Amino acid sequence: MQDLQALREHLDRMTQELAEIKKIVINSETIDKERAQRAWNDLMSASEEISQRWEGPSAVEEIGLQREKTW
Repeated sequence: MQDLQALREHLDRMTQELAEIKKIVINSETIDKERAQRAWNDLMSASEEISQRWEGPSAVEEIGLQREKTW
C-alpha cells in the first residue's frame, strides 16, 4: 500500500512539472511569434523606405538586363 501511495505522489509531481513545462512552451511560442511579427514589420518598413529612395533601374528592368544575351 505504501508503494502505491509513493507512486501516486510521484505521478502528481510529474503532472505538476509537465503543466509547468507546458506553460513555458506556450509562453515561448507567443514570444517567438511576436518577435517574428516585429521583424517582418521592420523589414517591410525598410523595404518601403529603400524603394522610395531607389534611383536605379526597377527590379524587373534589372532582371531583364541580366537575362539579355549580348554575345
